[in-house]
Amino acid sequence: MELTIDLNLMRTFVVVYRARSITRAAKMLHLSQPAVSHALRRLRHHFEDPLFVRTRTGVAPTRLAASIYAEVNGPLSQVAASTEDRTRFDPATSTRRFRLALTDLGEAGLLPRILQATGSAGSGIQVETVPLDIETVAQDVLSRHVDAAIGSSPVHGPVAQEVLFHDRYGCLVPEDLEAQDGIVSLDTLRALPEVRVGTSAGHRIITEAVTTLGAGVLSDVPHVEVNRFTSLPRIVAQCGFFAIVPVDAFSRLIPGLEGTKLLELPFASPHTGVHLISHRDAEASSAHAWFLGAVREALSGP
Repeated sequence: MELTIDLNLMRTFVVVYRARSITRAAKMLHLSQPAVSHALRRLRHHFEDPLFVRTRTGVAPTRLAASIYAEVNGPLSQVAASTEDRTRFDPATSTRRFRLALTDLGEAGLLPRILQATGSAGSGIQVETVPLDIETVAQDVLSRHVDAAIGSSPVHGPVAQEVLFHDRYGCLVPEDLEAQDGIVSLDTLRALPEVRVGTSAGHRIITEAVTTLGAGVLSDVPHVEVNRFTSLPRIVAQCGFFAIVPVDAFSRLIPGLEGTKLLELPFASPHTGVHLISHRDAEASSAHAWFLGAVREALSGP
């Protein structure tokens, strides 16, 4: 699409698209709400499309707006990064919003530590999370739709990846299940139905473990497949299923979730690296370099 239009108008468009609210966009842009509305009127005239329609919570993009965003978001983010570095990023005064792709387990177990490291509760820095999809996360990073992502599988694509820490897997079972020495038995695994999180959450190693380490014990196809880890404890406790889960992450969540317990697997526990995924050029931006450094600091400890 060839654009002959004011770059500031397109920047306003991108912020409104992300914020899904003219009021929030105006605050992020340090503009008045009428100024943002005026910019949108000019854009609507240019593209001959409403671009955004009102909803109960803000605005929603039209199909054309989604297409425009996909095309201009990456280049505009690069321009914004270059402009930002001319005036050095200062986390103490910035109102910058960072977007981070996480699984639901990442939100529950990792996000609180990241928010503490970024000082989000006591500064103008904002953090927004979006659901991580392992199949699209590389493109989300490359297009700068997200500033970073955290996942338990490496991804394919020209992105920067580093291991923040390692985790291993165990077996989540009903609390009243008998087990010797804290290890679930092979007979139990054969007898109980399995609930498994789909591969889009990034834990492909669970499926690999089923077909290799657990061959002949675990079924290639689970009885139930879900897309959120945080739904597992209730399913296990109330329905008598078992689930293979990352031990470190679940050990932070299990206290207070009654009816389940974690046991060791009866075969060698698979391990995984928890990866920080970012744009290869991210460190060139002082804002992105600061944010990635804060994430590393937050998650490098025990």
